[in-house]
Amino acid sequence: MKLRVVIVDDEPLAREGVALNLRAQVDIEIVALCADGTEAVKAIRELTPDLVFLDVRMPGLSGFDVIEEIGVDRMPAVIFLTAYEQHALDAFRVNAIDYLLKPLEQAKFTAALDRARRDLAEQNLVRRANELVSLLDQFGASSGTPGGSRAGRILVRAGANVHILRPEEIVWVEAEGDYVTLHTADQSYLLSDSLRNMETRLGPHGFRQIHRSCLVSVPRIRKLLANENGDYQAVLDTGTALKVGRRYKDALFAALDAVS
Repeated sequence: MKLRVVIVDDEPLAREGVALNLRAQVDIEIVALCADGTEAVKAIRELTPDLVFLDVRMPGLSGFDVIEEIGVDRMPAVIFLTAYEQHALDAFRVNAIDYLLKPLEQAKFTAALDRARRDLAEQNLVRRANELVSLLDQFGASSGTPGGSRAGRILVRAGANVHILRPEEIVWVEAEGDYVTLHTADQSYLLSDSLRNMETRLGPHGFRQIHRSCLVSVPRIRKLLANENGDYQAVLDTGTALKVGRRYKDALFAALDAVS
């Protein structure tokens, strides 16, 4: 089964360069070449490709704006095309987003395409969507306003459905190996991610680590119960009691003082 690809770049030579590389791949079908963001949105909605090579800087709608228009939960896998300066490249790296620096290098092109193939085969779409959310939160769209109403959103899969969780809906986060479980007041969602990344994303929204495998929303803590050995349990507004690790106790008390 062939992967259906859309190429988006306002530079004709850049579009043809990507197309030339892809035409040598027997498992790739190029379904559209788009010269701007408006064409890209139309092609993605109508053709539902598997993968999009997406230029970041374009007149009118930027690559980020295209993602906003489509929605991160409906966006195909993305490999960005960019001539951005260093600080922007760092944003791609931090959020594990594949990008290709123009002019293209064959080895990096092949590596990015191979990773996209693996993710599509393993159906890692929710993880890829969360990577896009993290990038948009950090870097913002062409308007220059990072975050906005989308800041902190986390996408999770529940059966065949994808849910978008706001930080205020999450009560606590539990690490389980290579996964985390996001606990809301009435449901839990398993996500392929690290506790460190969750702390980075949720820290600005009042979350603090209270144990090596646990983050909590500090405003959701209702009381701290002291044990005979001097350890504490944090009791949340849902009634859940969580152990507070000794190394995290002082930071938690400081966080509680700050919100009191």
